[in-house]
Amino acid sequence: MADIQTTICGIGFPNPVWTAAGPTGASARMLLLAAEAGAGGLVAKTLSVHPARVPIPNITSPFPGSLLNAEQWSEINYQHFIDTELRAVRHCGVPVIASVGYTPEELRILGKALDHTGLVDAIEFSIHYIDKDPENLRLTAEALRRSTSMPVLAKLSPAINDLEAAVNILDPLVDGYVAINSLGPALDFDIETLEPYLGSEDGRGWLSGRAILPVGLHFVAGIAGLTKKPVIGVGGIRSVEDVIKYIMAGASAVQICSAAILQGGKIYRRLTDGLQHWMDKHGYRDIEHLRGAFHRRPERKMYLLGEGPQLYPVLNEASCTYCDLCVRACMYQAIWFAEKEFNLDKGKCVSCGLCTSVCAQGALRMIER
Repeated sequence: MADIQTTICGIGFPNPVWTAAGPTGASARMLLLAAEAGAGGLVAKTLSVHPARVPIPNITSPFPGSLLNAEQWSEINYQHFIDTELRAVRHCGVPVIASVGYTPEELRILGKALDHTGLVDAIEFSIHYIDKDPENLRLTAEALRRSTSMPVLAKLSPAINDLEAAVNILDPLVDGYVAINSLGPALDFDIETLEPYLGSEDGRGWLSGRAILPVGLHFVAGIAGLTKKPVIGVGGIRSVEDVIKYIMAGASAVQICSAAILQGGKIYRRLTDGLQHWMDKHGYRDIEHLRGAFHRRPERKMYLLGEGPQLYPVLNEASCTYCDLCVRACMYQAIWFAEKEFNLDKGKCVSCGLCTSVCAQGALRMIER
């Protein structure tokens, strides 16, 4: 049976599926529920020096699998949270990680408050509200590094536009990375009342869930290519396949927030059981064997539209259910069926590949022709 234990910064985790800093880590009760449900690591909701003033309503689901939120950080006094909530989960048998933010001054205070308490195993700090000034990024990481002896993980914002520069700044100061935070600001509202769905002052919030999965994978793969320090993937995970993708992209573990809110705590056991089953089936003996597989993929041939050989969709008739999804998805009207015979007009087809991705049966694939 595949070993899904993982060791990060010298800390042993029973499995790589953790909670993420957010509502599911808002209290000891919620963290303990996640541990009982099979989470391999507990990341508490982000603490800051001043409790958040949380608008109401603060979470909405704009489309299936995603959330828009204006939830902010913990509304509980940080010292009270440390003394009561973190103390209550210390001996649950699962490693605990504190999340803190946001300015250098705040991180100095929070790092010292958590250091030597023995209540957490590591500290994650969020740069969600830090601007793109590299010097500010350095000062923030440095402030926490100097205030604690525990492992420090930097949680990166998708707003970072120069990932290599950010990693170069952070690498001497942190022990690992978490990627990514929610995406935004983002807005949605009711067209009849013109009322935003969120209660924030301008109606804006932050997007999380399935919509941001490709962004998270990009960041994890990019960070893994720039440093040997561990990366924890977060953003858009809702299936076993998503967990596998993050680990293959270079993650040593993943964090779940939106899917745990939408599906409940059962998701932790479902994902860990599914991961172990998939690894057994595909011959991966442990997480390290699986980690980074994407970076070890064979070099592939690149095709260019109108230059040299082209790729075209080819049908496996045995798998096709003739649902016509590929026909409807082809904006170029290059595909049609005539008496269950697949037809392709190469003069119209631009080899975009969309037809293969909408086929739920996997009956279409792109082949050089």
